[in-house]
Amino acid sequence: MVFINNSDSKGYRRRLFFWRTISVITVAIIVYLSFENQEKSSSNDYIANYNISGLLISADEIIEDLEELKSNNEVNSIIISVDSPGGTTVSAEEIYLKLKEVSLVKPTAIVMRNIATSGAYLLSLGGDVIFSRENTITGSIGVLLQWARIDEALSKLGIEVNEIKSGKLKAEPDFFGEIDEAAQQVTKEIIDETFDWFLRIVKVERDLNPTEIMKISDGRIFTGRQAIELNLVDEIGDKNDAKRWLIENKGIDSSSPIIDYGKSKKPSFIELSLANIMDYFNISTPYTGRIRSNLSLINNGGLQSVWEQRTN
Repeated sequence: MVFINNSDSKGYRRRLFFWRTISVITVAIIVYLSFENQEKSSSNDYIANYNISGLLISADEIIEDLEELKSNNEVNSIIISVDSPGGTTVSAEEIYLKLKEVSLVKPTAIVMRNIATSGAYLLSLGGDVIFSRENTITGSIGVLLQWARIDEALSKLGIEVNEIKSGKLKAEPDFFGEIDEAAQQVTKEIIDETFDWFLRIVKVERDLNPTEIMKISDGRIFTGRQAIELNLVDEIGDKNDAKRWLIENKGIDSSSPIIDYGKSKKPSFIELSLANIMDYFNISTPYTGRIRSNLSLINNGGLQSVWEQRTN
């Protein structure tokens, strides 16, 4: 090729360098993705172990994870390891319903660890089977609503609270003053109605007789040994026992390993670089979703199904 001037030569070399670079990167992307897909396709089915722990305030992330496990073709069954005192009743309800949905698609075993009380026990009812340790703390079946009085503390600080309400029971019970009889009655009705709902689920899911219902309806806690006697759990055991149950009762391949569920790993610098280049040329990439972050507001309002251990 003959160039009229030096600037034409430089422009050609720049374009040549650019397209050579793009070609090398494109080949690298194809090789990388082909290797990754081959690695994924060669993996065997496995039993996913998913942990639900701590105070249950929001169920959004757990439900998202469970949906991912349900749709993952490599997951043939799920073990839910529970270690929680419970939390808000709505969060427990949402997780319970999601586990019921998941268990229709994939066998799901619950393994209670140190503690699985109140709302954590409620969500455990969504699985196909419940295991606990002998000394697991479970039970505490019930609902509560708590609030603190702060009017006396504000008075000492010279702060006076005034309010105008559209109705006598609006925003009752509140933080200011004693609760009157009408507000107490309405609040108690809500607690009782929600407790009846909780108890109905336990009765249906565990097929309890009237004697067993009476023993659990006062909100007491139980050890795993006691829970077995009351038919609140099925067996004493851990996740290995849960795997055995899945093999014997759900036809899961005995060679299936138990693998802890984890979020997709953070992409490396090379992965992000490749993703950005592919995005620049409008090529879809599996890493785009990893770059996004989801923010959620924590809300701990509403009725609670939680076991609280108080010390004086």
